[in-house]
Amino acid sequence: MNDTGPVLPRGYDEMPIPFGWFAVALSTELAAGEVKTLEYFATEFVIWRGEQGEVHAVDPFCPHLGAHLGVNSDVVGDDLRCPFHHWRFNGEGGVTDIPYTEVIPPKLKRSCLPAWPVCEVDGVIFVWYHPRRAAPKWEVARLPECPEGEWILAETHDWVIDIHCQEITENGQDYAHFGAVHGVPFAPAGEMKIDGWVRRSTVVAEMETPRGLMTGKIDVTATGPGQSMTEFIDVTHVVQSQQVTPIDAHRTHLRWQMYHIPGLSDGRLRVTAARMRDLVKQVNQDIPIWNRKRFHDKPLLVKGDGPILAYRQQYAKYYDFDDDAEPGNIAARH
Repeated sequence: MNDTGPVLPRGYDEMPIPFGWFAVALSTELAAGEVKTLEYFATEFVIWRGEQGEVHAVDPFCPHLGAHLGVNSDVVGDDLRCPFHHWRFNGEGGVTDIPYTEVIPPKLKRSCLPAWPVCEVDGVIFVWYHPRRAAPKWEVARLPECPEGEWILAETHDWVIDIHCQEITENGQDYAHFGAVHGVPFAPAGEMKIDGWVRRSTVVAEMETPRGLMTGKIDVTATGPGQSMTEFIDVTHVVQSQQVTPIDAHRTHLRWQMYHIPGLSDGRLRVTAARMRDLVKQVNQDIPIWNRKRFHDKPLLVKGDGPILAYRQQYAKYYDFDDDAEPGNIAARH
């Protein structure tokens, strides 16, 4: 028993880790020539940034004699050099140099070290995870077009939360909790549409402001299980780029990058900063509940709960590791 009570089953042992593109670092967290070992997806892998700036990721153990490539390795050009015998590997996992032999067997040159697909977009490094090494099925999404020039990155936040990653994005479909947890005065009305691997939803809700109640709109575009872009259009215009990355079935790394339009006056900047603080406050209200809640495979739902079942119907495709079919189209109104 711990300080908060007995550790009871929470339903996550039976839940697999979904496949998809997932954030593993911000671009600023990996310098040229730097090597890091990362632990996600109940496993680990090694990433590095070559001298030309490209990021690569491979399995952690050298296929020669098993040295861990995240321990005392270095970057030579764009290659990763093993510390044990100085074998060098490119980003595809092929051997490019063995200092004590002149002949590298062709099978080693092709790819003898499993590599992970990597994509770096809008200042975030993503890797493609699939337990059976299937190729990526969709592209990483980018920030929406800014209506007035280029988005300004204002804040970044991250949290490690004791919950399965599916539960965090399901929270957005749970319309009833907005009033109970976040104090939204009226139940929001919204629409959700699913098209292939993309889920789009619009929620309209009344919110308190210094000038009284006003109607705000929240547009969400979620691409795969690990990435979403949310536009908050109300007293200001904020974009929240969110990444949800499973550490294992019980823990999730949540990242936010928050943007606003350029050219704001001091007054609009203060309003925008307050809006961002409120969004951070809301997730901090959710986290204590997430840290101890249990997943119900068959929840008792009533009218007004939101499109939770439609959300789960699409999400199930991310556990279908043998099926290459696209998920169907779903529309749900609540």
